[in-house]
Amino acid sequence: MNTNAHDLHRMLNQIAPHVSDDDTLPVITAVRIEAEGGNLFALATDRYTMAVARVGTVETENWQAYIPVESLPAVLAWLHVAGTSVTQVTADRDDNGNIALSLATASSNMRVTVDSSDYAHYPNWRKTIGDQLEADMEPVPMTSYTTEFLARWKDAGTVLHAWQAGPRKALVLADDDGLFLGLQMPVRFETCSREPLITQWLTAFKPTVTVDGVMHRLDEAWLDNDGDEWTFTGSRNPSGEPLMALVGLEDDTYTFAQAAAEYGLKPAA
Repeated sequence: MNTNAHDLHRMLNQIAPHVSDDDTLPVITAVRIEAEGGNLFALATDRYTMAVARVGTVETENWQAYIPVESLPAVLAWLHVAGTSVTQVTADRDDNGNIALSLATASSNMRVTVDSSDYAHYPNWRKTIGDQLEADMEPVPMTSYTTEFLARWKDAGTVLHAWQAGPRKALVLADDDGLFLGLQMPVRFETCSREPLITQWLTAFKPTVTVDGVMHRLDEAWLDNDGDEWTFTGSRNPSGEPLMALVGLEDDTYTFAQAAAEYGLKPAA
């Protein structure tokens, strides 16, 4: 199978942050390379995130191979040097159960060999991703993600499109061209809900003023000495002083200090 070294480098660079380094689960401590259906796929996962990149090919051969996490830097370096060279990508299995991934240009070649038994139970990534893509859309009032994992997507593309089918479904991220797709699972947030967060922030945004050492919200009702109601206009003068007005006469404004001094402005409550 032939592809461009630049394309393969792009694919591996996109998914590299998602390769697991958990030695207790060696099956996912490698990039999986698959050729199938006229596509060359590169896949990585650590169970919390999953990423797959692809490039179309004219060949229709089917095979699987692996690049262990410790070999990935060397493969990326080799592809970087190869640049835009046409690269032959093949996989061979010997009688001892070893799988060898071979990369070759007209002037250079590289070979990565692994014991296939280490990866005999690789996750069924097509089903995992397919289930998320085919899930019925549900309302998602709030969701939570680990920021450490969000940082993994920075090399996937300049712009990624995202959606989530439901509160317990994965965040799906995709590029414009249909050449990259990723999943990130949300985290549980039983101790937090959307409504209190909204209330806290909206309360923090409210404009305030201090009268006789007591802080009051400007958006509350204010009365003058005659019992007439005043309101905060939502604007301030160039000095930052809040502008108040009689209800119904909002074009005739006074600074809060002026209104308090001349009309005895005080909180209604």
